[in-house]
This record gives sequence, structure tokens and C-alpha cells, in this order.
Amino acid sequence: MSKSIHGGNIEELSRKFNLDKEKLIDFSANINPLGINEKVKKTIIAALDNVEKYPDITYHNLKSTISNFEKINYENLVLGNGAAEVIFNLVRAVNPKKVLIPAPTFSEYEEASLSVKSSIEYYYLKEENNWSIDNDILSLINEEIDIVFICNPNNPTGVITKKDILLSIIEKANKTKTIVAIDESFLDFIRDSYKYSLVNLLKEYDNIFIIKSLTKLFAIPGIRIGYGITSNIDIINKIQGISVPWNINTLAEVATITSLDDKDYISKSVKYIEVEKKYLFEELGKLKDINVFNPSVNFIMFKLNKNIDLKYELMKENIIIRSCSNYNGLNENYYRVAVRTRKENEILIKALRKVLKYNI
Repeated sequence: MSKSIHGGNIEELSRKFNLDKEKLIDFSANINPLGINEKVKKTIIAALDNVEKYPDITYHNLKSTISNFEKINYENLVLGNGAAEVIFNLVRAVNPKKVLIPAPTFSEYEEASLSVKSSIEYYYLKEENNWSIDNDILSLINEEIDIVFICNPNNPTGVITKKDILLSIIEKANKTKTIVAIDESFLDFIRDSYKYSLVNLLKEYDNIFIIKSLTKLFAIPGIRIGYGITSNIDIINKIQGISVPWNINTLAEVATITSLDDKDYISKSVKYIEVEKKYLFEELGKLKDINVFNPSVNFIMFKLNKNIDLKYELMKENIIIRSCSNYNGLNENYYRVAVRTRKENEILIKALRKVLKYNI
């Protein structure tokens, strides 16, 4: 099976289309537009000499920092080389016969499931229902479903699933002995994210498995770090049994510890993205050939009502956006753009007006 297309593949695109990667503006990857925290950069540089030594195989300091940040017990945590490894490790550990996946959503749930030959049932989200998960998903949860994957907020739609819906899913899944894997990788981009997170329900339900990525909020996708949280010690032990030792490198470890300790950077990022998200959403909404979907996070999905290859046309303007054509449940009319700096967002809007042949 070939890997799905992801955003952020600047190197590949620059080779394929003979583009100058130094001139490209990447709207395809949902990374914090403020860029890497200077404190983190200094920490990484200072830790370079430590790469001559193995990391602590128990990752005590790293796990302690994450546990304090999430307000969870240390033993309820598993680490991964990015959220993708956490997803694959969960599937490899549980070896589900059948999984339930909404569509469209993040492709790694499907890829991980197919890697262990799981059968997949899809719950198709509807545009006319604002791409929301509703209680009708409950009818698909039964004893045959071993894992339900839910991305919250969802990628690429940007929609948050209501907490009461999630609770209904968890309660139904608890009766059928089904694991509910909830990917909260983009939740930290939202103000008062604790209101939407299910971390506080871990003590009540042992069928919840929460997935988190730190590379997006802290703008360090080249340093892979993610983790999973569950109160189900059996799942923890199974994942640890199949995990590769030293899967987190020294630089990722120190970068994570410094990042999570800098609450000011997190707060500044959330406020900045709120402003730019509003600006970009409103400007996209002014383009008559585009139906834009209201975002909750740092990326925006829209539908183009015009017969052009928008991704290709924007590459001529040195702009990379994400085509959603390979998402199950979407087609070539759907695109996703990341929220970036004001200057970059203005460049995108100007380029869109040009390729859509509006007066500029």
C-alpha cells in the first residue's frame, strides 16, 4: 500500500516541479506560524554534546514533564516518535480485527489499521451537517468493533466533536469493550482547550486512549514527539511490549521539556492564531468561487466551485496548499490551508484572487 499524501512535503514538490524551495510559502502543513520557540532552539543547541550518550531509556524527566502538563499519572503515559508512531503502536499492540473510522479524517488511522490487516467500517461525515459527528454513529459501535478513531478537532475539516457526543460514544463503546482512540493533537491550539479534552475522564473510563502530538503547536515537525494517555494498564503494557527502545532522541526530549514549561509561548500562540484564523476565514469568505468552512483551529478547509487545479496554479505563485482529493469522503474540489502570519495570509489571498481571475 502506498503512503497517503501529506502536507509539508516541500522537498518532494520542489524536486518534482523544479521549484525554488527557499521561495515557497507552505500553507499545506498545520504548524504554528510563530515558528520554533527561541528558548527551545537554544536548549537544542546546548544539548548537542549529549548526543554522544544514549537517552535515559526510562525517559523519567520527559514523562514527568508531560505528566505534570497533562495532570495525569506517570504510569498512564506512552511515548512515540510523533503521533503517527503512537497510532501505529496502539494498532500493533491491540491488533484489532475491525475498526470504525469517520471520513474524511487523518489518514494514519486507516494506514495503521490496514498494516495489521484490520477491516474498516467508515462513518461518513456530511457537508450539509457541517462535517459533524452525531449520535447516529452509536449504531455502528458493536462487539465487532475493537477501536473507534476520532480526531478532535478533526483534520481536515477543523470541526470539534461535542463533548456530550463523545461521552455517548465512550459509554456505548465501554459496553461493547471497544477502545475509543481520540486524537487531540490540535486541541492545544484552542483557548480553554481543557473544556474539550477528555483527559479528565481517564479515571472513569479505561477504554479511552488519547493521542497527542507536540510538533505542531511548538513548530518542531522535524523533531518527532508524541504520546498516548490511557488508564488501561493492559494497553500500556502491550504498547511497551512492541515499542522500539530509545524511540525518542535526546534533542526531542530536551525540546519537549523546554516547550511544555513555557506557558507564555503557548498562550501567545493561541492568541495569535485566533486573530489570524478570523482574518483568513473572513477573507476566504469574500471569494465568490469558494465555500469556506468555519474553523476551530489553525487550518481552514474550503470547497472550490471552479474547474481548475488550484494547488498547481498556486505553486506557480510559490504557494503550497493541501489538496484534499485523497481524503476518503472528499474530492478534488476540496482544499485545506494552514493559518500563517498576517503577511503570508495576505499573500495567499492576493494569489487566490489572481488565479481565480478576480480584479486585484
